[in-house]
Amino acid sequence: MSNSRYIMFGSLWVLSLLVHGAPSDYPSKVFRNFWHPLYNGERLDFCAINGKNCGKEIADRYCQLLGYKYSNQYTIAYNIGLTHYLESRAKCTGWQCNGFMNISCVNLITHKPPQAYYYREQKFVAPRVNHYRVDWCYKKGNDCGESAAHSFCSRMGFMRAKNFTQENKVGATKALGDEALCFGPQCSAFKYIVCYR
Repeated sequence: MSNSRYIMFGSLWVLSLLVHGAPSDYPSKVFRNFWHPLYNGERLDFCAINGKNCGKEIADRYCQLLGYKYSNQYTIAYNIGLTHYLESRAKCTGWQCNGFMNISCVNLITHKPPQAYYYREQKFVAPRVNHYRVDWCYKKGNDCGESAAHSFCSRMGFMRAKNFTQENKVGATKALGDEALCFGPQCSAFKYIVCYR
């Protein structure tokens, strides 16, 4: 008897998913009200400059200019006196100029965030550590070139160094391995390091 209840419950659950879909598939609506909406510093006119497109069309276009999908509500404000037409420099002056009291804009958001984007490689020109140029050698005079470049890249969150170049006669450098400082014309550093993920 209890098995039939589980089977019935499971079949109803599957049927509801087929009919309604998974809850996370539906986007949520986000609303924002714009009271006394402005365009070019003055109140937005209720109609387009041709006088034929009014109300919902203008409200939708205004919301789209602000990055929303559409408008779901708007209220007319009669006899404002000075308004600007949408997508035009033209103005309406006088008692016959109507505008919007408010426009409610709607946007859709899903519960599936976009996948994170990571750069596969990045070039570090004149790489530094603690304000010093990275020394060509990992430890003073040892493990030069590739070892120091790989160490720098791993510290920066990358897997390895893809490419690097040496620069001679650098004033001051710091080794990554033993943190030894070098001062003078005998010091060598990296001109650049390309790190790769």
